[in-house]
Amino acid sequence: MTSAVVLCAPAAEPRTTTDKQKAQLLAPDGVPYDNESSAEVMQMKALSGNLVVNGSFEAGRYWPYGWQPTDGLTTFWESGGTDGARCLRVYTDVLDSQWKAREDQVRAALQQALGKAPDPQSLPQDPIPPAPARIPTSPPYYDTVAGLHGVHYRSDYIRCAPGAVYRFSIDARTEAKGAPKVFIKGFFDQTVSTRDGYQTIRRDAYQAPIFLDPCDGQWRRYARTFHPAKSQTTLDGKPLKPEWLQIQIYAYWEQGNYYFDNVRLDIVGAEPPEPAAAEPPKTEETRKPAPSSPPPALKEDEYPVFKH
Repeated sequence: MTSAVVLCAPAAEPRTTTDKQKAQLLAPDGVPYDNESSAEVMQMKALSGNLVVNGSFEAGRYWPYGWQPTDGLTTFWESGGTDGARCLRVYTDVLDSQWKAREDQVRAALQQALGKAPDPQSLPQDPIPPAPARIPTSPPYYDTVAGLHGVHYRSDYIRCAPGAVYRFSIDARTEAKGAPKVFIKGFFDQTVSTRDGYQTIRRDAYQAPIFLDPCDGQWRRYARTFHPAKSQTTLDGKPLKPEWLQIQIYAYWEQGNYYFDNVRLDIVGAEPPEPAAAEPPKTEETRKPAPSSPPPALKEDEYPVFKH
């Protein structure tokens, strides 16, 4: 049986500045920061290279390497951006029912392709079937993916370094009247008992959101720091630290086009180590295996992605 996990998400960092200050906050490559806080965060010295595989969305064959496949209905890999020649476009003016059907189709095609090659992009043809024609939508658009689920676009998993302080940054713009988000999520691997033995599942353990607001037709750079080592998440009453990180770009309301590029994750510091907690003595009860349970269904945060 899967144990209960209590999640505690850190609060988003406050971001306030005037229009005049925004106009003066330019990154070295000319991209304006969204506010003073992002500008200050980006001045911190990086202690690592970019931990996001293909954060510029430049490399790939059928979709960006290191990211989930683009579905051709809500997610697109196309020309543009601030870093190189390509970027990610997320389109949310799609009927939620059509998006769900396309998600199922893409997942099934990926699973089939994985049985043929460790890297589906090495196959001679794109394993993802062409997207269907978009069904027209109409006001008030509450039945669209923008009004219901929103669109997540996920990176590959990144090993979380114990005690590391991270900086996340991304460039974004939109043609819609909305403000997208990015969730930096933390996961841990848990082994559970099933009818066929044991299975390891990756479970949600941490969230650090960044709100890309304001967001309009101009590319802007957004940044924040976060501290997975300070996570207050517990498992059966014991502190739990994330073992993996994943970037999840998220666009939703209002419906329309959202663009993203130059995704970075850098280590910029370290938390002091915590004193080790003493292990309680094992009893006969704790030695017993967990009761059998059916394998858990694939969750949204367990969407398969593949490295180059």
